[in-house]
Amino acid sequence: MNTYAIWFGRVVWLGIFANLLIAIPSLILPGETLVAFSFPSAYPLLWVTVSALFLILLSLFYIPAALEPLRYPPVSWLTVLARLVGVVFFLGFNRDYFVLGLFDLTFLIPEAILLTLAVRTPVSPYVIAPKSPVVKLRLAAIGLLLLLMIGGVTYFEFFRELPPTYFASDEEHFLYGSIGTESTSGVPYWLWLVLPRVFPDKLPRPGGYAAIGMIFAEGRELPVGFTKQTIGVDRVGINCAVCHASTYRIHPLDKPTIVPGGPGQTQIPQAYLRFLIDCASDPRFNSSILMAEIAKNYRLSFLDRLTYRFALIPIVKYTLLAQKNEYANYGLLQPLTSAGNGRIDPFNLVKYRYLKQPPDGSLGNSDMEPLWDLKTHTNRSFHWDGLNTSLQEVLLSSAIGDGTPLKWVDNDFKKPEKESSLKRIAAFMNDAQPPKYPFPIDQTLAAKGKEIYDRQCAQCHAPGGERTGKVEPIDNPMLATDRNRIEMWTQSAATAYNRYTARYSWRFHHFGKQNGYVNVTLEGLWLRGPYLHNGSVPGLTDLLSVPSNRPKVFYRGYDVIDPEKVGFISQGAEAQRVGFRYDTSDRGNSNAGHLWGTTLKDEEKKQLVEYLKTL
Repeated sequence: MNTYAIWFGRVVWLGIFANLLIAIPSLILPGETLVAFSFPSAYPLLWVTVSALFLILLSLFYIPAALEPLRYPPVSWLTVLARLVGVVFFLGFNRDYFVLGLFDLTFLIPEAILLTLAVRTPVSPYVIAPKSPVVKLRLAAIGLLLLLMIGGVTYFEFFRELPPTYFASDEEHFLYGSIGTESTSGVPYWLWLVLPRVFPDKLPRPGGYAAIGMIFAEGRELPVGFTKQTIGVDRVGINCAVCHASTYRIHPLDKPTIVPGGPGQTQIPQAYLRFLIDCASDPRFNSSILMAEIAKNYRLSFLDRLTYRFALIPIVKYTLLAQKNEYANYGLLQPLTSAGNGRIDPFNLVKYRYLKQPPDGSLGNSDMEPLWDLKTHTNRSFHWDGLNTSLQEVLLSSAIGDGTPLKWVDNDFKKPEKESSLKRIAAFMNDAQPPKYPFPIDQTLAAKGKEIYDRQCAQCHAPGGERTGKVEPIDNPMLATDRNRIEMWTQSAATAYNRYTARYSWRFHHFGKQNGYVNVTLEGLWLRGPYLHNGSVPGLTDLLSVPSNRPKVFYRGYDVIDPEKVGFISQGAEAQRVGFRYDTSDRGNSNAGHLWGTTLKDEEKKQLVEYLKTL
């Protein structure tokens, strides 16, 4: 090489070193690096780390030009070209990062001059000795080893999947068993654990995940309805019990009794998603703060620390912010009426996200439903509006709505019953029974109430009733309840859902559009308040009152039983502290309709309620 080529190589080496001085801190501490260089905040920080990684890789490609620029002239000229691109990009189009343009210009000028002179200066010809076969073999072996190491680490930290926990009983599996949501929407366990501590201001009150109504059992690390599986690292997902498990207390100081399969009246599933998104939108959601908080609980392995810091935390942040934008486009993050405790809009997300239906401003807030004794519910319509008549399809579509991938559903459904997660959940729901009413029942009154029930209610609500399990038209003046839930589901969405699983043997056939609400059986009725499909009436005694006399405002989510009204206590300081303020004047919250029983005499109503406690 001539002198110009030698100095060109030295400048390139200096540029590589300078690149790494910027790139490595940006990769490890992106937010802090932006502050240190007085750069504008980037959003999300994932792009800072990706840019840093790209700069490191680009710098490695400079090395041949630094070693022997005349031997690798294309690489040498590409080195100069890369600096030129940086100058044009930062000085011409991104003036907020003007200093980076000056940085590239500092190296562009000497490199361009020195390389031009080096190429024009004659040098003595020399012969490049070919590499021996042994050297080539060693280089190939080293390259293969590096690829295997990179592939092995990537598989171990991101794709290694261990079998989910096998629970001894179907009930325990229903509460904590995986349904495959960890692979698509699971949050890395240690990140999930510390989020409430780092972001308590994103929760409605102190208490961690319990502040959004999640149920914790003694001796369990996760709330009911939350699952954990290893996919690279431990990840936390959800299952059916996040909506279909309830609690009750006799007295405020009692320990809550957990009822698997009951309608979850304390949980706010949509608030859980909003909490995650709100955390990701906060500047504190960065590797430095979160890794320091994780270290207070557990010392991750060196490899896991790298994975969390440089990949998992940035990826989770990026994914949640992408979901935020997606859900905002659907109008689901800030609906016109909040669902609150014990309610959910279960199909609008499916309608928009999976079935690609256009956003229509509809509102589907509805009460959680119980999952008890479903083996007796064959040949009935399911969901509040009867949109499907197949229990199997309802189970599988509910898992899909929770985030279970179609391929996971297909694999699981082909397994034997005891090895299939979804089949075990179905087995539990088929046999689960509601608990008995926990207070004394006046059997004399109840016997008289049964006579009233048989005359006034059994046709629509008793097992074997002529109208039981069928859809009652909304136009029936005796029904006339809020229409929002049935208007949310469309024939177009039903047709799209039937096509959605067309390539699978268990494909959907029974989704349809109805124009009313299902006459449901009333097992465990005392535990199913508030009542009606939208949970707009707090107690059974309120339901037997004419709509104008029903409470206009009350609080949902307090799990202490009200033995007078039969339901949950919905007024008072504690109900207001832990519950959701339900205003029946809000859209979708109307407490009108269901006039059956409202014309009974007061004594007859008392007798009927006493019987309803026995169901």
